[in-house]
Amino acid sequence: PGSLSEPRGISLDSQGNIVVCDTGGECVKIFSPNGNTLRTIGRGWLSQPKGCFCYDGKIFVSDFVMHVIKVFNDKGKFLYEFGTKDGNLNKPVCLAVDKAGHLLVCCEGSNTVQVFTLDGKFVTKFGEYGKGLGQFNQPTSALVLKSGCIVVCEFKNNRLQLFE
Repeated sequence: PGSLSEPRGISLDSQGNIVVCDTGGECVKIFSPNGNTLRTIGRGWLSQPKGCFCYDGKIFVSDFVMHVIKVFNDKGKFLYEFGTKDGNLNKPVCLAVDKAGHLLVCCEGSNTVQVFTLDGKFVTKFGEYGKGLGQFNQPTSALVLKSGCIVVCEFKNNRLQLFE
């Protein structure tokens, strides 16, 4: 029951439970802090989930194949999705929330970090393919520091970049 197939993204919900993208199982599994499986969500709704982020009672999941962000409530009910129109997500992976309460989405396919409101409205994006400062080659994760600075990890350029 607690097995995972190709686990990728991980997050904590507001109760301290561990939320994991089970990419091979095409679902998200939620475990108690002591490792017991509490529930499985998204089965039948997800294709290669690679990133998840819990925020404000919702679970945001990046769907790598469908090129969207799918949002579920904390019980696993599908609420909405976004990313196919404005923003045009391309292989979304990691998710983070910035100090302004915007969702940051690392997109491996477009070599960008895209920014959305939590209800799915496109705000902006930054980055492009390359090796220079402000350019990416497969951004795979992002982290927001207490100062508000954003750190982006790049797989192919083997580096971290810091944005103020």
